Amino acid sequence: MIKIARASPADFPDTDNIFQTFLWGKIKQQSGQIPHYFWVTAQYENDENSESKNHPLVFPLMVTERRTSGGIIYAYAQRSPAVNIGEEFRSLLLEDIAESLTEFLPKETAFIRFDLPWPHFEKKTEVLRTELLELSMNFGTQTHNLRKAQKNYLCPNTIIIDLRFPPEKLLSSMRQQTRNSVRRAYREEVEFSIHDSESPKLEEELSAWHKIYTATAERKGFFYEKPEYFKMIFRTCRNWNTVATSAQADSLIPMDAQVPRPKFYLFTAHKNDTLLSGLILAVCGKTAYYMYAASSLEGWECMPNYGLQWEVMRFARTLGCTQYDLMGIPPNSDGENKMAGLYIFKTGFGGRKVRYGGTWDFPYNEKKYRNYRICEISKI
Repeated sequence: MIKIARASPADFPDTDNIFQTFLWGKIKQQSGQIPHYFWVTAQYENDENSESKNHPLVFPLMVTERRTSGGIIYAYAQRSPAVNIGEEFRSLLLEDIAESLTEFLPKETAFIRFDLPWPHFEKKTEVLRTELLELSMNFGTQTHNLRKAQKNYLCPNTIIIDLRFPPEKLLSSMRQQTRNSVRRAYREEVEFSIHDSESPKLEEELSAWHKIYTATAERKGFFYEKPEYFKMIFRTCRNWNTVATSAQADSLIPMDAQVPRPKFYLFTAHKNDTLLSGLILAVCGKTAYYMYAASSLEGWECMPNYGLQWEVMRFARTLGCTQYDLMGIPPNSDGENKMAGLYIFKTGFGGRKVRYGGTWDFPYNEKKYRNYRICEISKI
């Protein structure tokens, strides 16, 4: 059983999931997407592995409405539904959400896309074909309509570092070469800085960082955003109204119990006034996210990227973060993978490997969905 109702953006709660926050919705809105906020109430019989065993699950859900250059409209639930529910009921929940949302989405919507927040259900020792994945995912559903997307939007493999350990333990958990590289950055007297939306030098540092970000993307062959996108992120953070008021609030009762809002930071590494590398960090609740990164070929021998990661871990701990999501690694260290170096870099910091369920679609209009997949294939 499931019920969905619209949520007021002002009352949409902040969680540890940056992709399911009002701030992220505002950022996507500035990028031309339309965020929709909901409250979901769900309960499934005999679900002994979830929070709904004795009480219904009630959780927030943000879905963004997107339009392709070809005019196809689809909905996207990023890293969602972020709720603890038994594995055997997950597909039912996705199906129920997809069908229940149709009354809130434009009638032209071709499909809804989910980036799952749950660990992958297939065995670690085997990689199933798409047909078998879909068969497994749709087992027990009514429509058998969940489709594996041809490519994952968010990388399903990542490294999560447990920040609850003291610094000594964090260092000892690293690969020795990684630990030595962190030390090298400090021996080389690399200087590290942190900038947030209120920093007077933010725009200057962000512009300099974007130059090496563009160069990094072109060198490694991945998509990159324009400078205005990053300026918009920090501008949205700065302009976000952090004070929520309610007409029904009792004026005699103190209401200043605001939880910390998600926030973005720019970390930079310099030597002799030369920018060597930098990254953009998001902090949301007790989770820190490694969102965007760039590094120059100049000064690489000083290992600034390693020092930056250590600075991030130290900083995130001071904000109360208990985990650091490095946001994506290749599935293995296969040398033929052009991102194999990224795998070696990120796994060197310790942490645990996590494999999420990837990106899944629920089509509403088969013809439009098929056309979208054809266009998507041409971009792979």
